[in-house]
Amino acid sequence: MRFQAKAKGVFVIPTPKFDLESDSTVSESASESGGSMKNKEISNSCSVAIGTNKDFMDDDAHLKVTYSPGKKGGNFGLPNGGKLILPEGLFGKKDTITCQVASPSQRWKYYPTLPSYEHITSEIYTLQSTMHPLKKSVIIQIPYYQIETEHNEINVKGKWSDENEWVDVGFLKKEDCSVELEVDRLGIFIVTFTPKKEIFDVTPQGCLYNAHISRYISVRFPKKAHDKPFQCAIQINPIPSDKLQLAKELSPGETADLILATEFIDLIPSTPCVFKRAVSVKLPLPTGVEVEEENDDIAVLQKTENGWELVDSKYKFTRTTVTFDTKSLTKFCVMQSKPDRKKRLPPAAQVLENRNNREKGEIVAFLNLQEKLWFLVLECMPLSKLESRVKEMSEKGFKHVVKEIVKKDEGTNFFRRPQKFQQPTRQLQVPPTCEINDGMKWEFSVVDDIKVNSESNYMENRELHYFRYLPESYRQFVIEPKTNEERAISGAINLDPLGIEDKNLKENCTCSIHIEIDEETVKAYFKPEFVPEEPEPKKEKVNFDILNTPVFKEDKPEVPVIQKFKPLPPTVMERLMRTNRKPIIIERESKVLSGKSLRNLSKLVPEGLTLAVHLNLPDSTITGLGFDAISNGLSMADVTYKILLYWKRMCKDKKDGAVNSLTNALRDMGREEIANIVFERHRDNKELSPDAFTPLFTPYQ
Repeated sequence: MRFQAKAKGVFVIPTPKFDLESDSTVSESASESGGSMKNKEISNSCSVAIGTNKDFMDDDAHLKVTYSPGKKGGNFGLPNGGKLILPEGLFGKKDTITCQVASPSQRWKYYPTLPSYEHITSEIYTLQSTMHPLKKSVIIQIPYYQIETEHNEINVKGKWSDENEWVDVGFLKKEDCSVELEVDRLGIFIVTFTPKKEIFDVTPQGCLYNAHISRYISVRFPKKAHDKPFQCAIQINPIPSDKLQLAKELSPGETADLILATEFIDLIPSTPCVFKRAVSVKLPLPTGVEVEEENDDIAVLQKTENGWELVDSKYKFTRTTVTFDTKSLTKFCVMQSKPDRKKRLPPAAQVLENRNNREKGEIVAFLNLQEKLWFLVLECMPLSKLESRVKEMSEKGFKHVVKEIVKKDEGTNFFRRPQKFQQPTRQLQVPPTCEINDGMKWEFSVVDDIKVNSESNYMENRELHYFRYLPESYRQFVIEPKTNEERAISGAINLDPLGIEDKNLKENCTCSIHIEIDEETVKAYFKPEFVPEEPEPKKEKVNFDILNTPVFKEDKPEVPVIQKFKPLPPTVMERLMRTNRKPIIIERESKVLSGKSLRNLSKLVPEGLTLAVHLNLPDSTITGLGFDAISNGLSMADVTYKILLYWKRMCKDKKDGAVNSLTNALRDMGREEIANIVFERHRDNKELSPDAFTPLFTPYQ
C-alpha cells in the first residue's frame, strides 16, 4: 500500500443471508431463510437488485428484494431472515411488492427519533407495493437482535407510506428473536425495546402492593396518604457487574467507598406529590448480601432535584430486603459501602447513573486506496470488537487510521481549516478511552487536501450515529484530491459529539483522524487510463474473376394466395365466447373489522377473555393469550385487541358473517348498545371511530 496513515478503525460488510441464482428466481437457500418455505411458494417472478462492480461499497444489493406474487399469494423470504405472508387474491398478475432493509450507512434516512429509554434492536424494513391501498391484511415477520428480556419488553414501531409520524404498531406474537405483525398498510417498520413498567392503582383508602416484576419489592400506602386516586409505576434498570467495574476504573475518586449496588428502581406516581403520611417501601439488598440484624454499611439512596441523597429513615432489615419510610416516591438504589463511609455514596450513585448506559468504545476510520477509487469508512464500535474488526478489514485491503483527541480553544470553528498565518487551534494528544452509549452521534467534516466525491451523500447528512444493539454503525464515502496537483497530500476528518453536556466526556469524544497520502499514489490516481489503438482495416484485393462471371437474375418468390372466409354471424360468436364459469367476486373486509376499528372497540370492551369465550375461540388459545398478557404486563385493552385480531384471522367470511358473530357475542356479554353501534356502522360502511361511542361510554384506559 503506497500511502502513510496515522489511523485505526473498522468496517464490516454485511454477509448476505441468502444467495441469488438469477434475476427471475430465488434459490433454495433463499426459501430456507424465509422460514421453512417451499420453493413453489416463492418462485413467483422474483427480481432482486444486483450490485455493481464496487461490491464492497454497494453492499446493500442483497438487502432489497422484489416479488410478483400473482393471485395465488404465498410465503416469501425477506432480507436478514424476515418473512412475508400474502393472502390469495390480494395482488394481480402485474402487481409487485418490494422490501428493502436500510444498510448501516443509510440508516440516517429512516430511523425515528426515540426517547432516551427506548432503543432500536432490529434493522429498518421498508415495504412498498404497486397496489395501494391493500384490499386485505398481510403478515410480516421481522427478526430482531437478542436482548435481555427479564427487565425489557419488545415493541414494533411503524411509519405508514402516506404519513410522517411514527406510531406503535404492536404485534400478534413473538417467537425466537422475531415478531409477527398483521397490517393492512405498508411503510417502514422497526423493532424497539423499552424497560418493563408495572402499573397499579392507589386510592385515598390506601393499599399494599406486592410487585410482580420483582418479589422483593412492595409499597404500602397508608389511609389518606393522598386526597385523590392516582396510578403508580414500577420500573427496574439493572446495573451489570461490568458497568459497576467500569465506573470504578474510570471514576476511582467518587466510587472508592462503594462495594455493591442493586438495580435502579423507579417508583413513579402519575402525579408528583408529597404524601401527608409516610409510605413504606421494601427493596432488595445487593446480590450476595445477607443481613440478619442492623447493618450500618447498607444505605438507601434516592434521586431528588438536588441530586442523589441518603434516605433519612430508620431501616428494617430482613435477610434479603430493607424497608424504610418516605414521603415522596422517586428513583431508589440500595448500596453497600465500606465501614462508616455511607456519606460517600451519593457521588458514587451519580457516577453509576451516568455511566450505566455507557461502555468503552472507539471511533475508527478505514482507507482503501485503489488506483482510481479511494474509499473512506467511519465507524463507532465497542472497544471489545476493535481488534477483530481491524484484522477483518485488513484482509479486505483497508488500512486502519488512528484517531487523535482534539482540545478546542473557545471561540474557534472546529470545522474550518485554519489559515497558514494563524496559530493552530488544536492540541493533539494520545487518545484515551472513549465512552459511548446508544444513540450517541457526532458531526464530522472532511478538510484540508481531500474532499468527498459529489455523488456521495456527504452533503445531505454529516452525522455518525452509534446503535449499540445493532451489529454495525458506520458511514462510507468515496474521497478524492481537492486539487489536480500531483504531489503528496494530507487531510483530516474532524468529529465533534452532539448533545453532550458532560465536559470531560465531550473532550474525550472530540477527535480528529489525520490522513497522509504519498505522491506516488496521487500520481497513479491522475494517470490517464490506457486506451489501446484500433488497428487500421486491411484493404482487400479485388477478385477480377468474379467481375467476369455472368449475372443471373434471382427468381422472385410467388406471392401466396390468401383465402377469404365468410364472417361468422353474431349469434355464433356469442355462443363461442360464452363461458359457463361463474364470475369470481372478491369480497372486501368490513370496515368495522379494520385494525383501527378493532383498536377503538377494544378500549370499550376490556373483558377480552370473556369476549373470547363468546366468540367460540378454543380454550387452549384463550389460556395462551391470558398467560401471554400476564407475562408481558399488557393492559386489558391490549388483551382484547390481540384476541380480536386472532379471531379475525380465523374468520373465513370477513363481512356479514363475521360482523354477526361479533355483535351476537357482544349481546351475550350484555353489551347491547355497543353491538347496535357496530351493526349500524357496518350497515353504513363506516369504521368504528371514537366519536361513534362518545354518547354512550368513556373509553377504558
